[in-house]
Amino acid sequence: MPAALTDLRLPASAVCGIGLLGTALIGWGSCHPEFAFGSDGWPSAAVNAIGSALPLPWNRLAVVIGVLLLVAAWWLARPGAADPTYRRRLLIAAALWSVPLLVVPPVLSADAVLYADLGWIVNQSQNPYVVGLTGAGGPYAPHVDPLWAGNGVAYPPLALLTDAVVVRLVGFATYAGIIAMRLPALLSLAVIAWVLPRLATRLDVDADRALWWGLVNPLVIVHFVGGAHNDAAMIALALVGLWVGLRGEHWAYGLVGGPAVIGVAMAFKQQAGLAVIACAGLPIAARLAALPPVRRLTILAARTAVATLVAALVFVAVSLASGLGFGWTKWLSLMGKAGTAAPFSVIAQVGESLIERFGGDPTGWLAAVGAISTLTLLAALVWIAVRFYDRPLALVAWGSLAVSGLGQSMHPWYIPWSIVLLALIPLTRRQFGWVTAFMVGFVSWNAVQTVVWHGVT
Repeated sequence: MPAALTDLRLPASAVCGIGLLGTALIGWGSCHPEFAFGSDGWPSAAVNAIGSALPLPWNRLAVVIGVLLLVAAWWLARPGAADPTYRRRLLIAAALWSVPLLVVPPVLSADAVLYADLGWIVNQSQNPYVVGLTGAGGPYAPHVDPLWAGNGVAYPPLALLTDAVVVRLVGFATYAGIIAMRLPALLSLAVIAWVLPRLATRLDVDADRALWWGLVNPLVIVHFVGGAHNDAAMIALALVGLWVGLRGEHWAYGLVGGPAVIGVAMAFKQQAGLAVIACAGLPIAARLAALPPVRRLTILAARTAVATLVAALVFVAVSLASGLGFGWTKWLSLMGKAGTAAPFSVIAQVGESLIERFGGDPTGWLAAVGAISTLTLLAALVWIAVRFYDRPLALVAWGSLAVSGLGQSMHPWYIPWSIVLLALIPLTRRQFGWVTAFMVGFVSWNAVQTVVWHGVT
């Protein structure tokens, strides 16, 4: 068996070691009490002691350096010459990199604490959309970020029911309930590891490269394993929906089976809904390519309408069956409340700060920026639809990236959905380079931004 993961012939043990050192530093730095919102730090004396062994600012440097080392290891692990053992060794390396992150506090985001509190609320037979975070008291409420306390969430019902199952499994233990939120994410990553190469093979894309770029990338390791974000479940189910849709050309695959699974994915995160376009078009892509443009567009639009209806009906059925309903809709405006690197979010925040500094009311400014952001996003989506109307998967991939970048917020855990879809389509060298640079730059910048943000609040 070759000793290297890449064409650079760097020993696999060295690549694994670099990544493992990176995630160990990320985990150690994240244990520091400054990243917790509880008055006594994390709800574990041992974790607080381990974290405090790295005093300020060394804990922050550890997180940033750790992310950079993980990025380096990931790049060194890229596929080189054809090697039948590459995929297995890549997944082993990713598993080893993940180990230090499994029992440490949530990394670079406290969303896992919110999930635990939501699970507690559901287990108290209350509706989180109504009572809001911390509204039912309990073991997790003191550790919720005050920014969100008292507010509901925009997560659909299946995400909340999953949270409820997880905290019940650990007996509502405080620290265990928080880190157990990684369980759904880890299960989802296992599903992605299974389905992604199969989709790549079906779509005539290099499966090894798709797995390395789409799954074993720093955004996934840091924010799905470390951060436990529920986007992982949405991605896993949406990919399974695409896989079902591609089982054959019979209309039932692409118009019923696949969209039904995507409807379930939407009950975790609504963003999965865009995948119905690919699910409707991919099964007959070869046939569509032989048709005149107008006929091709008409058939794709008709199939997409049917697939959308099926996905929407499943989403509604799951929401009604959950007993939680559609209360998430009134909390959608909160998505932009936390400052992110989204261009229009930055513009809005800077303008708001300046207006308030001079004693003005920023309401009009924020409304104007919001309107311009919406119009810009709609224009971008129209352009993407026109540009890729004959390539439904590319349309969904680039469209989802536009939604993340031009929407109200651009969190790093939103981006893997776009990356995993882009991994399934042919990219030019320039496209691959730009997206890779964006991915690496964003995960690195977010690490710096987050530790600094925590340091000044």
